[in-house]
Amino acid sequence: MPDLKYLLTSLSLYFFVGSVQARCHIDLSHLEGNNLYLSNHNGVYDIQRSDIVEIGHSVHLLCNGGHISPALECKSNNVFSPALSSAACAPAKPVVIVVSDTSCSPPSSMYAVGYTFNGNFMELYRNCYDHNSLAFQHSIYKTYRYVNSASRPHPPWESDQLSGGFDNAYEGRATQACLLTNLGASQPQCKFDRGHMTPASAFISKALKESTFRYLNAIPQYQGVNRGKWKTVETWVNNMVRGMYDETRTYDVLKVCIGALGVHRLKHNRNNNMIPIYLLDNNKIPVPEWMYKIVSHLSGHKWVMLTYNDRISPSDKAIEAICEVIPCHQGLQFTTRLAGHTVCCEPYPFITKNAPHLTGVC
Repeated sequence: MPDLKYLLTSLSLYFFVGSVQARCHIDLSHLEGNNLYLSNHNGVYDIQRSDIVEIGHSVHLLCNGGHISPALECKSNNVFSPALSSAACAPAKPVVIVVSDTSCSPPSSMYAVGYTFNGNFMELYRNCYDHNSLAFQHSIYKTYRYVNSASRPHPPWESDQLSGGFDNAYEGRATQACLLTNLGASQPQCKFDRGHMTPASAFISKALKESTFRYLNAIPQYQGVNRGKWKTVETWVNNMVRGMYDETRTYDVLKVCIGALGVHRLKHNRNNNMIPIYLLDNNKIPVPEWMYKIVSHLSGHKWVMLTYNDRISPSDKAIEAICEVIPCHQGLQFTTRLAGHTVCCEPYPFITKNAPHLTGVC
């Protein structure tokens, strides 16, 4: 009897694994290419956000000029008909529109980034941004299960007709000159990255990743923090949606809200006053004091991670003022050598206190 039970369990696992693998994947060479794929479900087109295509489903290439390729149908395990082609067409360009969103209040506006086809706008992500102070508020996007993902591209950053000398403001010498003027001394640790808020890694293809390189999607982020613990949190989200923590539930679609809190202050060299730091005109492109990431799943599971935007650690009192610290998810581990003090917070008190506009959103 135990042998029969083992046999039945093994057969069940075999058929389960077989059913999972019986699908098509958009291979890495096509994701790395200049391709933009659309899904088509019952005549409704949308951005193909995963490299996984179920048998019987089709994708299309969206071409510059607003036309699409013939249907590329997943016929059997990893067999598209007709075969995927990298030379079918040049991809459409992303567009940015202003949309109504109650989570984004004046003077900020909600900018949605996406693509248009047949007069319909297909959103990739949206960012609340104050175009007067050139200050990022928060972003909202969804990330989907994937197997393959293109490497990070390095396109030029887009200003989207926002007024402001972004490129010069973020340039190292200009930043140091700004800090020298305002603080009375150079600040050797103040090297700021253009820190993505909706990250390029949230999307699978080169074309989709490139759409995130926009100044309305960036904050001045300490280089060590951006490439340190903040990057660790980003990697954890990717691992979650890829299925690395599916022991009790399948986290194949996650909604993510990312925001900035406060303006970072540094001490003046002579009078010891704490000076708020901006990269432009002393009142534009603020350097945030904190960044947070709210990750939610339809099951009701929710996680909040809070990162201090400095190489040094904040005081316990400063953390307690905005975060009820709890243990992080078991898959989220931080090494002490990485910069950027990060804690995990009790989600609902954090949102109520710091981001009430995102209540019910993330």
